[in-house]
Formats: sequence, C-alpha cells, structure tokens
Amino acid sequence: MTTKFYDRLSNDLTQLLENPVDYNITIEVDEAPVNKIFEVHSYILQSRCAYFKKKFNETPFNENNVKVLKMSNISVKVFNVIIKYIYGGTVSLEKLENSIIFDLLTSSHELELDELVEYIQTHLVTANNASWLKLNFAQIYQTCYQTKNFDKIQNFCNNIIAKHPNTIFESEKFISLPEDALISIIKLDDLQLDEDKIWDYVIQWGRYIYGGTVSLEKLENSIIFDLLTSSHELELDELVEYIQTHLVTANNASWLKLNFAQIYQTCYQTKNFDKIQNFCNNIIAKHPNTIFESEKFISLPEDALISIIKLDDLQLDEDKIWDYVIQWGRSKNPTLPVNLDEWTSDNFITLKTTLKNCLPHVRYFNMSSERVLEKLYPYLQLFEPKLWLDINAKFLDPEKQISSTILQPRKILRAALPTRITPIPSISSNIITNEHALELSSWIDRKETAYTENNPYEFKLLVRGSRDGLHTKTIFNICDKISNTIIIAKVEGTGEIIGGYNPLEIRNDRDKWHSSQDSFVFSLKAENLKNSIISRVKDFDSAIYYDATDSWFQFGNAINFRGNLKTGTGSFCGTAAYEKSIRSNSNGFSVVEFEVFKVSPKK
Repeated sequence: MTTKFYDRLSNDLTQLLENPVDYNITIEVDEAPVNKIFEVHSYILQSRCAYFKKKFNETPFNENNVKVLKMSNISVKVFNVIIKYIYGGTVSLEKLENSIIFDLLTSSHELELDELVEYIQTHLVTANNASWLKLNFAQIYQTCYQTKNFDKIQNFCNNIIAKHPNTIFESEKFISLPEDALISIIKLDDLQLDEDKIWDYVIQWGRYIYGGTVSLEKLENSIIFDLLTSSHELELDELVEYIQTHLVTANNASWLKLNFAQIYQTCYQTKNFDKIQNFCNNIIAKHPNTIFESEKFISLPEDALISIIKLDDLQLDEDKIWDYVIQWGRSKNPTLPVNLDEWTSDNFITLKTTLKNCLPHVRYFNMSSERVLEKLYPYLQLFEPKLWLDINAKFLDPEKQISSTILQPRKILRAALPTRITPIPSISSNIITNEHALELSSWIDRKETAYTENNPYEFKLLVRGSRDGLHTKTIFNICDKISNTIIIAKVEGTGEIIGGYNPLEIRNDRDKWHSSQDSFVFSLKAENLKNSIISRVKDFDSAIYYDATDSWFQFGNAINFRGNLKTGTGSFCGTAAYEKSIRSNSNGFSVVEFEVFKVSPKK
C-alpha cells in the first residue's frame, strides 16, 4: 500500500534528500556498526514536522555550521521510511515486516507525525495484518494503552478482548496491567465473560497488586525461590511454609534437582527451610554425585558436609566418601603441596585441624583392608594412634573388643537403585550447564516457561576454541553450510556467558546480510548475572551478517564476533536489529573460551 499525504505542498523534495545540497543538519540513527548518518535540511523538517521544529531550536550549530542530532532509539530501516515521508509525502509499507511497521508506528508517534500514525494504524488492522496483532496481542495492547494515541489499534484490541477474553486475562501480562487499562476492559458492554468470572479476575489482579493472597501458578520457579528467601528475611513464616510445599511437589521437583547445588547451599545456610532441606537430603542419599560432583561442593559449609556424611542411607562406598572429605579439606588449604610425598608434619596438622569435625563421621570399620591401605594409610598422621590401632586390630581379629566407636554400616541399595548416568552438567561443554541447554531449548521453541527436564534437543559440539582455535575463521571453516547453530562465548575478566542462536546456514560469504525471524542473542545466568537475558531479532533483514574474509560474524549489532577472540578486542555488543542489549558494557571484549553447537531435535 502506497499513499501520498502532501498534495497540498507544491514540491516533492525527495531528490534533494538523495543529493543533499546545502544541508545544515546531520541525524545519526541506530547504533554502530549498523548506524547511518542522514544529511538533511532544517527548513524542510521544521516546516513538515513539529517535533523537529522544537528539537532544532534546542540544538546549537557546531563549528561547521551544522546541527548534529543522535537518535539511537530509531533503526535505520524505520528512519528511512520516516525521512522519505517528510521529504516526499509518500510512504510504502508493502515490503516491511509487521514488527518493523509497529516500530515505525511508535517512532511516528514520538515524532508527532499524526497523519502517518493514523495511516499505519489503518494498515495494521486490515485483515492481512490482523493475525500478527493477535499473535503479539498482550504486548501490543499494553504498548497501545500506555501510548494513549493509537485509537484504531486499541479498538481492534478491545474487540479481540470482548470476543476472546482469555487473550488478556490468561496472559502472563494480565497482573501487570495498569488500573485504568483493567477498568476499560471490564467496562466493555460486549465482553464475553460471566460476571462472576470477571469478579474472580479483578480479585486476582487486586490480590497481586495489594497483597493478602499469593498465587504462584504463573511464576517461574526461580522467582518463587527468590520469593521464599525474601519471605524468610521478612519473617513471613506461613508464606515460607506454603512456598516450600509448593516447590517440593512433583510438578516442581525437577527444577529443584536441576538447580540442586545452589538450592542446597542456600537452604542449609538459612536453617529454616526444613521441607526443602529434607527433599535435598533424599536426593543426596540416592544420587550423591548431585552434590559431590558439583562445582559448588568445595564451597559447602562444614556443617552441611557433616550432615551429608552422617546420612545412614548415603549411596556411596565409604572409601569414596573419604576421598571427598579429603578433597573438601584440601580445598580449604590451597597452599598445601599437590604431591603428598612433599608434605611435612605441619601440612598434615593443618589438614587435620580443618577436618577435625568431619573425620569422626567417616565409617572406617566398614572399609576393606585393601581400601584402608590404599586410601587411609597415606594420611596416617591425621589419625589418633588409638583409632589407627583399633582399625588394624579389627582386620586381624574381627571379634576383638575395642574402645573406638564403630558406626553402623550404611544402607546401600546395590541392585535396586538406578544409577545416575550423567551428573549435572551433562552437556559436553566447558561453558554451559544442562540447565542452560534446557533454557536455550525453551527459547528456540518460544516457550514462556523454561524446560526443566527431558530436553527435546540434542546439542552436538562442533567447535571448541581451546581445541580448534580461538579465531572467528574457525567457525566459517568448520561450520560452513550448517544450520541451527548456537555460538557461546565466555567473556574474559567478567565470566559473562553470551551468544546467539542462528537458524540459518553458516556461509563463507563476503560482506552479506541474511534475513531471519527466529534468531536471538542471550546472556546466560552465571555468578555475575542473576537471571538470563534473551533478545529476539526485530529487524529481520538485518538478523545475521557474515564476512568470512574479514572474519566477522554478527547477530545484527547485538553481538559481534571478530578476528582472534582470545587476543583481540574487536568483538562487542550493541542493540541494533534486536530487542535489547544483553550486556551493560558496550566496550570491546575478548573471550577465554567459545563453543559452537549444532542443535537438532532428538529422535
């Protein structure tokens, strides 16, 4: 659809835009490297746009007698349409994605181009585009209501709500609706909802906003766990009990298992989460590797470790428990020599002091003589002479009476208990965990709630920087013509885990953009980031860029990998073409590791 607005004006000045003689304004839009500088004329923009008339009056000339404006919040594609509209009075929306058109609508509103706002609204509510509005309904409704000036789209949304009230009432954005938006909905005369049901929704909204009752059904488990810790700090004991009960139910237990080490540590430090702590102890007893093989094991508090090794049904051989206790103790004393042959008496005293409260709970008399010789004898100096004598006496004469306490054997279920084949993390990665892989898979499938188990995708490692080379050209060489890939990098110095999903084939192209509607970039939850960030592509035609010659691989301007990722700092993050920034720091970065995975549905 193409239309002309400025019939009342005598001149179409588009040619002057294409060949800007005597320009006195430069407008820089978008962000590097996608950004573009437009050379324009103040007398044209001021006469045809009230926004620019006010803006130019506030902006001084520079030494070259040119006014400079920066509008990084508007994309190049959107501003191209706007500036041609202002100069020529004509606009064409036919070849633009609806997401770009909606961005054009919001930008036109900000620039006070009222006629263009009306025209774009009319375009979006036609039958050809209505399906897109419905698909993105909750977000669009909220944006339009906050703007207060998109009457046609708002009327369209009200008609949808009236006929299909669950579109908004069952949306995750319902409880965040402004009060006046909720009032406008329940005032609709043709709202297809029983009055008692409307009342239920109003009460649900009010309870969430003003308190008194808590509904956890639509909240992410990570948010619920944060709510648990906050409720404990505020001494809301009834709420603490309720949330614990909710988390240990069958529907949520898989999430607890997936985030086990962190949750166990938090619960044990808090001392008041008895239901979750009992749940964790049952998991540890059946699957000890869940905690012992976790990266957080060595940071366990002493009393937490003692509570574990005291479990009667801990499914672990005693010599293996001894190994873990020694590992934990040595981690607390990093200056101890790696080679045990180099230890002095003082070194053994240091370790004995560290483990003095743990050692009495190891069940030495349940080890075989071979394991005592192999495992315990090298650490002979940790034992009191009487205990060591009693251990050996029992092997020589099992019936001999001794004074040392003999703890009961653990209840090991050898045959019946299924073994945990792969401890968390199970994915073949030096950077991400199984939890990360589940989250990435849920984003690929556009799930509102992350998968917690049974990942529907297989992550096949194609490239590992430390193995194959830490240069971007490695991606082009190894992954040429491979589609559905995820590239992941760990940023040097910060520990950030960033990357992007590319559904397209990777190509050894020279300076070429590729279109995608499904690509996204992300920053994954790590020690430095509490929650993961996803940013989906919004400018489809600028989704992916390949330049194999200059070793440049980028997702719009949201994340850019260039050259040697280990030694160079040419890689950086921005926002152009994608919804939002995934890093607070826009400076160049280098990486300590990067990996590329082929993502395929499991058979």
